[in-house]
Amino acid sequence: MSTASRKGKNYGDAQLNDGDVPHDQRPTIVERGKKFAAYDKNGKLIILGYNRQIIQEYADAQTKIRLKR
Repeated sequence: MSTASRKGKNYGDAQLNDGDVPHDQRPTIVERGKKFAAYDKNGKLIILGYNRQIIQEYADAQTKIRLKR
């Protein structure tokens, strides 16, 4: 019998470089089961997916684009 866990990986403690995004503009990442969602400061959904690192990188990139406008 396999000893591998059936649970998904935990990306909750991932250390990401988000120094380019101001602290008050940083998106909020919420975990719901195996899915992660990124919301902006107004509560608008930016992206929804299964990989926290990809969600975080995309949300930070979108925030940088929105700040330049």
